[in-house]
Amino acid sequence: MDDPQDLINQGIQCFNRGEYHRAIAFWQEAAARSCEKGDTGNELEALACIPVAWGNIPDGEKMIEAATRLLARARALRHKKYEMQAALRLAEALSGLDLRGRWRELKPLLLEGLETARQLGDHWWEVYHLKTLGYCAVSMEEEEQGLAWLQEALNAIRPGMDGEHYFRGEINSSLSRLMRQRGDLAEALRYAEIAVNEFRQHGNPNFVSAQLTLARAEWARGELAEALRLVEEMLPRARQMGWKGTGQDAEYLRGELLREMGHPERAEPSARRALKLAREMKLKEEEVACLLSLGQVLLALKRREEAREVLQQARRLSQERDYEDHFQRAEQLLTLAEGKMS
Repeated sequence: MDDPQDLINQGIQCFNRGEYHRAIAFWQEAAARSCEKGDTGNELEALACIPVAWGNIPDGEKMIEAATRLLARARALRHKKYEMQAALRLAEALSGLDLRGRWRELKPLLLEGLETARQLGDHWWEVYHLKTLGYCAVSMEEEEQGLAWLQEALNAIRPGMDGEHYFRGEINSSLSRLMRQRGDLAEALRYAEIAVNEFRQHGNPNFVSAQLTLARAEWARGELAEALRLVEEMLPRARQMGWKGTGQDAEYLRGELLREMGHPERAEPSARRALKLAREMKLKEEEVACLLSLGQVLLALKRREEAREVLQQARRLSQERDYEDHFQRAEQLLTLAEGKMS
């Protein structure tokens, strides 16, 4: 099978089943074959697919490598559209690894990409940039700006466009988070339910992560048992398919919920798995959040010496990474740990 377009299509089929490593192998082969033939169109298309798969695994460092490779090739061939895509993938990878540390440099990069998409008249990429800007702004608690971008993205979706359900699912997930932050829990639940329904039509693994958004909305409403049911329903699937990002988030949620429900002994394995996955993927803020979560589990288990060690790590990393809120939380918990030890 020498035809690069066939290889690209095979990769897309694997990708849609959540078989990301297999998809990457097809696309690497397609890029190599296209390059040999001087077929720059298929070469760029294959190279543009690869960072998306690494982003879904996720492996931020591999995603950065793949996006950088695409950027170099697009610049060499003076192809503006693929330059824009490469810059977006770089921004996605860096925001996944450390949004709080990189937002100031990522925001102008994404705004520049949005402008390019509009200049090119590329409606699909315009929506993609808007939903990404909205998600990042909401995560950074720039709520008014985030809401404006998300609404703009929703309004820009055309019925029947490629990825329509994916876009609606992503945007409604971000709106659910925004409403949770604002304390409007009924709206947080409503948007999460819309996201789940959109992704049910789009497929995995996004459907699985939308279920976590719904679980977070239920948790915020105090419906801990329902939140735990949602998490435990999809966790085996995430583990089986090797979706590390979704798995990490699910393990963290499971640990937090079980601890709050008074089952710290059941919470500990999940808290430890969440931390292990965050470190494997080099997710900076998630690592700190997981240390705080594990520290609280250990306090609840009355293993105070271990709790103190874990919380000291959380405090040190929060200070190094300039996470004021996590630093304050670590201080509070350490005071608790020291108080109980004296």
